[in-house]
Amino acid sequence: MFWKNVKPFFSDKSSNNERITLTDDKNVIIDDEKICDEFNCFFEKVVESLNIDENRLLINENNDFDDAVNHIIKKFEIHPSILLIKEKMDREQINIFSFSKVRFSDIEKEIKKFDSNKGNSYNIPTKILKECSSSTISMLHNIFNNALSTSDYPSELKLANVTPVFKKNDRLDKKNYRPISVLQIVSKLFERLMEIQINSYIGDFLYPYLCGYRKGFSTQQALLSLIEKWKVSLDNNGFGGAILMDLSKAFDTINHELLIAKLSAYGFDKSSLQFLLSYLKNRFQRTKVCNTFSSWS
Repeated sequence: MFWKNVKPFFSDKSSNNERITLTDDKNVIIDDEKICDEFNCFFEKVVESLNIDENRLLINENNDFDDAVNHIIKKFEIHPSILLIKEKMDREQINIFSFSKVRFSDIEKEIKKFDSNKGNSYNIPTKILKECSSSTISMLHNIFNNALSTSDYPSELKLANVTPVFKKNDRLDKKNYRPISVLQIVSKLFERLMEIQINSYIGDFLYPYLCGYRKGFSTQQALLSLIEKWKVSLDNNGFGGAILMDLSKAFDTINHELLIAKLSAYGFDKSSLQFLLSYLKNRFQRTKVCNTFSSWS
């Protein structure tokens, strides 16, 4: 309670329940419903507004497959990154990756790791799921394994509530807010079950100095690695330098089709690719401001 009341004095970040006012073409918007719709439309089209053109020279457009996965694999078969991955994989003895059905113990173990104090967007509270896990594990077990067998990720788990959080500069400009997406707790559970299996396979193929989004790695490892390389270079009368890049909306602009093609090159079987493609597409979001929601988009 102390920190909740003191924190606003040390930060200019807005809380989730703080009222937001926006301006659009010099018009002031104060109605929560209109603000929700304004944010939702902006977040939905933020990548589209970057006007990123696909390099037509890197893809094979002369393919006609009814099957989405085969179409994607054929489309990117001449892409440089796919060719490099295949060249690397040809030099190594690889196994084919396929999602395995989970056990009751797998689900129980992951449920216990959840923090009961962290909320989720709607539906089942984390605390209730943990306290009632003995009654729900069987049902969750059936839902997840059935989704794997049909390669169809449950559509009910693709819904996200988005909260706009202020970043910096002008509070009246929607461009200065970033979207925080919150999924159902069951969706997070299924994501963890998928992540465990994927990491156990793909970890051996990742670059050893790749420090982002990997367990046991952090910015410290990246900095230590750079510093040691610079020291060695300076000791040998060389130079040390760095090129630092910040990619706008880097995570949002990931090409899902190219990602599927890369995973295929790494040895993911067709059923796994179909399941991951199902997980990535047909997602819906709505924006929340105070206690008001936008429509789904």
